[in-house]
Amino acid sequence: MYVFTPQEMRELDKITIEDFGLPGILLMENAGRNTYSTIEERYDLNDRTQVTVICGRGNNGGDGFVTARYLLNRVGEVKAFLLGKREQVKGDAKFHMELFEKAGGEVIQISENNFHLLASYIMLSNIIVDAIFGTGFKGKPEGIFEQTIDLINESSATVVSIDIPSGVDGETGGVNGTAVFADVTVTMGYPKTGHYLYPGRILRGDLVIADIGIPEHIAKSKSNRELITSDLALSLLPMRYGPENKGNFGRVLVVSGSRGYTGAASLTAMSAMVTGAGLVYLAIPESLNPIMEQKLTEVITIPVSEEDGRITKDALTDLKNSGIRFDVLAIGPGLGRTDRVKEAVVEILNWFDGPIVIDADAFVLFYGDGKKLDKEFTPIVTPHPGELGRVLAVDPHEIDHDRLVVAPEFARRASAVTLLKGNPSVVALPNGRTYINLTGNPGLASGGTGDVLTGIIAGLLAQGLEPQNAALLGVFLHGLTGDLVAIKETQYTVTASKLIDTLPSAFRLLQGLDLEDEEE
Repeated sequence: MYVFTPQEMRELDKITIEDFGLPGILLMENAGRNTYSTIEERYDLNDRTQVTVICGRGNNGGDGFVTARYLLNRVGEVKAFLLGKREQVKGDAKFHMELFEKAGGEVIQISENNFHLLASYIMLSNIIVDAIFGTGFKGKPEGIFEQTIDLINESSATVVSIDIPSGVDGETGGVNGTAVFADVTVTMGYPKTGHYLYPGRILRGDLVIADIGIPEHIAKSKSNRELITSDLALSLLPMRYGPENKGNFGRVLVVSGSRGYTGAASLTAMSAMVTGAGLVYLAIPESLNPIMEQKLTEVITIPVSEEDGRITKDALTDLKNSGIRFDVLAIGPGLGRTDRVKEAVVEILNWFDGPIVIDADAFVLFYGDGKKLDKEFTPIVTPHPGELGRVLAVDPHEIDHDRLVVAPEFARRASAVTLLKGNPSVVALPNGRTYINLTGNPGLASGGTGDVLTGIIAGLLAQGLEPQNAALLGVFLHGLTGDLVAIKETQYTVTASKLIDTLPSAFRLLQGLDLEDEEE
């Protein structure tokens, strides 16, 4: 599913109207009819149902008038209110406003002088259709617009927003002042970025995507952003045919851990193992090796040179002397950020010639100096906003707010597949293409869950996935696992080790296999 900014969507509408030849009046008709169909499917409409449709002066209001027209003969009472004057309504919206009136509807103009009339109907309504502002809205609702939105939110009615809740920025999901809190949002053609960014993602309620007639080939030609769907994730799952051995599923080298942070090393290595890697090796400071040998029975440990419980650049010599061939490198979790560790990270990254996942301390130490890896395989980096903010010298809140802009910019600059963790997590490719992940929940905001993600991606790389596909499938599975833990328990009790234990269920669910057998 493609995702557009409001500006991109306007361009898509323009091409559909001018080049493809589908009139704007028909697109608006389709938008309103789809909104009506959503209301009819979801709610019990009868002759006692009272619906209030609140329209702005633009095209969003035009969609509202179409919706009101379809409701006329389906419910007991439909009132269409216009926040403004009739002469302010132009073009296609004017056509549909007048068509609503020809069908027997009444358009009630609202100003400060008669605002009490709208207020009384809002309080008596069963359903309110919010058609005030569209996805292109910027700024702060004021005057009767602010008052109307506040009254909608205070009412007990079911709220259906057309395209986006009024007051939400369709690009950033941000709110300046107040915004409608919808039960369901019916968006036209394709979803907008503001539907998936907070607080817009909360305010929109359920999101329904309505087909209004925009040809898919036009959308595809203009899109560089899409959702990671379950269908996409399933298509990336590595196949297993039967005659394979552990060598076929790859050898992962995890360079992770330091004194006090052995958990990061354990979580990364075990998640790579459980994801399906054939062999997993853990390079760990030699003083910590006895601990990991006790803890990790399936993982092969390689004790390496250290200083005060952290690796040094001599660790590379130890890895070379091990005589082991490694297919994939995952480096960073729990290493620490001393100068000696930095030397080791740079040496190991420059040496390794296979697919690489760079996380946590390794990301900050390597990219903090503005370095770029020139490798046959595009590296994968997995920062959270704090780590990326440290590298870019930007406040993490700015990174989080502009994640759909910052992640692609960094991916191009670093020539790396960039997985910016958070909600939603974003995977950006060096060519500018960006993917939005919808799995996951706030329970993943706990220590160690990022280490599990690094291991999952490394395990998928070991099984032959290309870097971008490993990142896409990895972040989807990671979030799905978090969702399964939250469903079984609560979001409050999600932990990294539970993610590893639940990974098998995520694989089964993705493949469409029954989960009930696991409960018996």
